Amino acid sequence: MTPQPMNTPGQLTLRCDCGNLEVTAALPEQVTACNCGICRRYAALWAYYAPGEVTLRVGEAGVALWQRGDREIEFVRCARCGCVSHYRTLPDDPEPLIALNTRLAEPALTDIPVRQADNAWR
Repeated sequence: MTPQPMNTPGQLTLRCDCGNLEVTAALPEQVTACNCGICRRYAALWAYYAPGEVTLRVGEAGVALWQRGDREIEFVRCARCGCVSHYRTLPDDPEPLIALNTRLAEPALTDIPVRQADNAWR
């Protein structure tokens, strides 16, 4: 297994378990725990960014995509180890967004406030 990166001050670095996917962005001020069906299953803590604020590196194994239900967003996971790194709005969305799964950060983000989003009805 590839060694996990350490976050540098002010920067968030996420990596899947096998090291095929790496995502970097500014350290968020807060993260969101959503309780909708898929977020609950992924147990993710999301940090939100504009696409230009995120750098994504994908290795040889590539990624797999999943569009759930209403097809407004697609979830991105490593095609090798299956870790969900982020979701993003679809290309035709007028307000593009990328949500990073901060559970992939090493070391874990423990000092950032968590906002609870009650979306269980979704």
